[in-house]
Amino acid sequence: MAMKEKEEKIEQEIEETELTDCVEDLEAEIARLNEELAKSKEDYVRKVADLDNYRKRLIREKESAVQYANENLLNDLIPILDDFDRAIAAADEAADGKSYGEGVKLIQKQLLDLLDRNWGLKRMDGIVGEEFSPHEHEAMMMEEGEQFDKETVLAELQKGYYLHDRVLRTAKVKVGKPL
Repeated sequence: MAMKEKEEKIEQEIEETELTDCVEDLEAEIARLNEELAKSKEDYVRKVADLDNYRKRLIREKESAVQYANENLLNDLIPILDDFDRAIAAADEAADGKSYGEGVKLIQKQLLDLLDRNWGLKRMDGIVGEEFSPHEHEAMMMEEGEQFDKETVLAELQKGYYLHDRVLRTAKVKVGKPL
C-alpha cells in the first residue's frame, strides 16, 4: 500500500506541476494579450486624434478657400478703381468740372464701400509718411536724403489693396531713403 500511495502522490505532484505550468502559460498569454490590447487602444486613440486633426484642417482650408474665392474678380475690378482715381484727379484740376468730380467721387466711395462690405476689399489709405514695407509697398522711385532716418513713403503713385487680412496688390510708391 505504501507503494500505491507513493504512486498516487507522484501522480498528484505531476498533475499539480502540469497544472502550475498550464496556469503560468495562461497567465503569460493573458499578459501578452493585455499588452496587445493596450497597444491597440493607443493606436485607436492616435488614429481618432489624427482623423480629428485632418477634419479640422479640411474645415480651415475650406473656410480659407471660401474667404479668398473672389480674389480674381477683385483683381479685375482694381483697374476700374484706378480709372476713378485718374478721373477724379483730372476733374479736380478743371475748375468747371467740380460737380462732375464730386459725382465721380461719390460713385467711387459707393463702389469702395460695397467692395469692403460684401467682398472684404479694403484700400490702403494714408500711407504717405509711413515706413516703407516691401510686403505692402512697391518702390517705383527713390529719393535719397539726409532728412530721412529710415525708408519712408513720400508719395503714393498707385493705391494698394487688402483682401481681408492679405495684401491683394501692393501700393506703388516713391520712397525716401537715408544716405
